[in-house]
Amino acid sequence: MVTIEDNRSREERRAIATRPVTPEQMGLAGAQQLALVQRTATRPAFVADNLSNPAALAAKLASPADVLSKSLRAAVTPKMRKHLCPAPGAELDKELPAALVRGLNKLAEGSSLCDDPVCFPEKLLSEQTRKFRDENPKLKGGKLARFNRLLLRDAYPEAIDLKPKPELDWLATSREPEKMGPEVFLGNNRQYWGIENGTHQRLDCSALEDRLRIHDRNAVAVLGLFHRTSIALFMAWAGKQPSVRDRTYPTWQSTHDANRWLMLHQVTKGPT
Repeated sequence: MVTIEDNRSREERRAIATRPVTPEQMGLAGAQQLALVQRTATRPAFVADNLSNPAALAAKLASPADVLSKSLRAAVTPKMRKHLCPAPGAELDKELPAALVRGLNKLAEGSSLCDDPVCFPEKLLSEQTRKFRDENPKLKGGKLARFNRLLLRDAYPEAIDLKPKPELDWLATSREPEKMGPEVFLGNNRQYWGIENGTHQRLDCSALEDRLRIHDRNAVAVLGLFHRTSIALFMAWAGKQPSVRDRTYPTWQSTHDANRWLMLHQVTKGPT
């Protein structure tokens, strides 16, 4: 068993442990390796997992005693405010945690919450929050939103937990350990969105495949073939463009728009 931690990204860390297996052990034809990948990511916004105790937060918002709680209560929809204080013995409405998360994100994405020293006295701030503030004296954009999330965590420590929670994925491959070691295995796992962000993004957003309303199977196959051929030609064309800003699929489309002879030449002769 080999374990490697990948620290190239500050937002996400992955560790992988691999071991050789046989197809009989896995019940999967061709399996030669099994890997356990632990992924720990810093979320860019509040998610449901960050609410360690939604009932405690709901109770504070039911009868807000400070300005911050009143602002957070106002960020919750009027419909969900009615469920902040359930009847004795009753459980929280199942939709309330999601509503609280939306309210927290609304506050975090707004102006700086630290402008009010009454809500956030120095003694309330955690060491992590102070360090982030000192390292980023001019907060704006994503850093401001992250700072606001730290402030909200400090204001409601019993209800909000921002510690990254690891996610586990099991992977199998037909490549032997000597042909694909742990480092390569981990690198391939990091690129699992490569197809979606590359080919599929261009097909869905630039070629507008998702908007097509063609039902004939033959027509769909022909259009799909031409779209993928155009992406292959685009990749060859983009490598020759001196400006990075011009190396985009929409730019390539506009350059070749309505020029059927140039396209026919590239399809029949190939890029030069």
